[in-house]
Amino acid sequence: MKKLVSMGLVLAFAAIAAAGSSKDAGKPDMAAMMAEMSKCSVCKHLASKMDAIGPMAMEVVTLNNGMAMLHNVKDSSKLPIFHAASDACAKAGEACATMTDAQVKTDLCSFCQEIHGLMKQGASMSVGKTKTGDMMVFSSNDEAVQKQINAMAAKCAMMASMMQASN
Repeated sequence: MKKLVSMGLVLAFAAIAAAGSSKDAGKPDMAAMMAEMSKCSVCKHLASKMDAIGPMAMEVVTLNNGMAMLHNVKDSSKLPIFHAASDACAKAGEACATMTDAQVKTDLCSFCQEIHGLMKQGASMSVGKTKTGDMMVFSSNDEAVQKQINAMAAKCAMMASMMQASN
């Protein structure tokens, strides 16, 4: 469970990092996102490598009981850097499953907090590396948790479209 939580946090933030947040209509605000990631006990390991990884693409797929996110590094020569950064985040994130609520609020970025909350409510997560990046799947048989996963999927889909527009 700890490994799944930590890996999920890493992989989700790879997508968020590449997308940024919207300060101006449709324009990613990488500075704001990088600042938040740099303060996160998990994401800081990835944030420090984003320039070396370069542009990424993300696809969000709605499933009958959850969602899947696929992250693709555009330059295949950068894939080892991405996978190494993800592994470092996963190692750092193993402690997330045992964090107190206060630690979650102070030590994790907003997206990692959301993932932590889903996992606490019983969502399942599956992750894996692909030839071009990685894949993460969140699922649940609980309809209330599925609604939360779908809400997160909508946010991720918006970020994916922002990534497409900025690349």
